[in-house]
Amino acid sequence: MEKKAPLKNKVCFVISPLGKDNSETRRAADGLINSVIKPTLAELDFEVIAPHEIDNPGSITTQVIKHLLNADLVVANLTELNPNVMYELAVRHAKRLPVVSVVENGTVLPFDIATERTIFFENDMNGVLELNTKLKKTVTEAMLETEPDNPIYRVIKSQIIQEVASAKNDDVQSYILNRLEEMSLQMNRIYSRVRENESISSNPNITSVELILKPLNGQDLEEDKILDMVLSSSARIMSMSEPRKLKDGRIETIVTISGKDDLKKITNALMDKGFEVSWRIR
Repeated sequence: MEKKAPLKNKVCFVISPLGKDNSETRRAADGLINSVIKPTLAELDFEVIAPHEIDNPGSITTQVIKHLLNADLVVANLTELNPNVMYELAVRHAKRLPVVSVVENGTVLPFDIATERTIFFENDMNGVLELNTKLKKTVTEAMLETEPDNPIYRVIKSQIIQEVASAKNDDVQSYILNRLEEMSLQMNRIYSRVRENESISSNPNITSVELILKPLNGQDLEEDKILDMVLSSSARIMSMSEPRKLKDGRIETIVTISGKDDLKKITNALMDKGFEVSWRIR
């Protein structure tokens, strides 16, 4: 990828869940901004601006949007999966400018952004030191990219390529593009499952997980096969729903298991036997 020389006197805008004054959310956000983001970005010649620190007259929403569209860098705190933060992240993605996301360990990111540049951190003293190092490295890499990548631009680029291929009436090229897109989606799903598994495994508050199972390639849903694979682990089956037929003709069942320690082992075993597996936290 082509690189460009670093800039000086840059602006970094921070988007974050804020909550009310003195709330737990506000204290956590201010701690992250003041203890990590500001000192780390100052070393890289950034001025850091947070929405609740804007004191210019006028609409705060308008000023936030302007910063999202014009700042050299945006650091997005995705902890709590705040709807406002997600909206602001989408605005930034639409401008195709550098974004670095940070999120507290244990957060299960939405599928759409699970594969994006994201730093997971622990909210403790050691976490501050670790995040400082990771943030500095990731910001430096992001600012050197000449063409930042994000989900919005991947879709736009794919549509443009498809239109060009269709205009040329190139069936072979269209087939290859479609297959590449399918492979990309499959890789994203796998990566997302890995991140979800890591988040679930590191969360001590999770005591049970729902496994949503769908046989692939028109296979029948064999309950005995499912029971054998789950019972061979340390997990205990708490419930198993009646199989139901989906609109696409496939069959789905939901198995609720206790614990989470063997989740990766169970998932891999089910996938090896031809099941599509997703999770839902109870």
